[in-house]
Amino acid sequence: METFNREGNVATLLTTLFALDMAETKRKSLQATAELQAQVKIALELAQSPSTNQKLPEKPIEGEWLADLNEMGVSLVEALTVKELYHIQGLLQPATLRQVEILKHFKMPGAVKMNKTMANYYIRRLFSERENVDAWQRRPPTSRVMQGLLYINGSFTRGMTQHQAQRRLRKSGIQSPSKYREWKHIETLFLGVNDLVIRQRNATRKITWKRFYHYYDELKSNGVPSDEISVEMMLARIAYHQRGKLRSTHFGGDESALLAAI
Repeated sequence: METFNREGNVATLLTTLFALDMAETKRKSLQATAELQAQVKIALELAQSPSTNQKLPEKPIEGEWLADLNEMGVSLVEALTVKELYHIQGLLQPATLRQVEILKHFKMPGAVKMNKTMANYYIRRLFSERENVDAWQRRPPTSRVMQGLLYINGSFTRGMTQHQAQRRLRKSGIQSPSKYREWKHIETLFLGVNDLVIRQRNATRKITWKRFYHYYDELKSNGVPSDEISVEMMLARIAYHQRGKLRSTHFGGDESALLAAI
């Protein structure tokens, strides 16, 4: 039985640990390199950080994970804790939208393709400096927040910071809850149709807010209730106008549903 510990062959351990539930393309991308070893070391260090999610238990992993490893002939000299496993899993997960937003703001190279754990690591380093915290709080509003204020209030005050605009948006949501709910649905739709994976899967291009509202308003004018408009409906319309042909796969082959969306 082959034995691993934290000090040696950490990259091999990571690859072995996730071999059961990783796609083949993922496995190939996780080569036992010095870079990966460094990332595993960072993941384990993050687990020991006082600011790490304290709700994650410190107890060693057990049950199915250990059984799977034993079947593969792998024994851990020093068992990983649940908290450590959480951060190692993050090496196989894409950074969150918020993480990417922060990294892009500070012009961090490779932000879009960074994994969740490394994004966490770099963001902690950035925010360990007070000037970066201040710069983040003073940043201008994102287009989504501005669009939210425009949708709910019909206007937007220039010169506000992102923090001020978010507070204004939350206050507007309290004053106009139904309008705010519709806006959150619109925001979800916009993020959905512009998601990189979804666009690649459907061979569509990124769209602007102006173009988004054009398709959104067309669906509403065709009698589709705003809360029933889905990402699939939007994609059907976007694909049709961008490529000039129908995509019945959006509705599982239901041409009538697709034609209604277009």
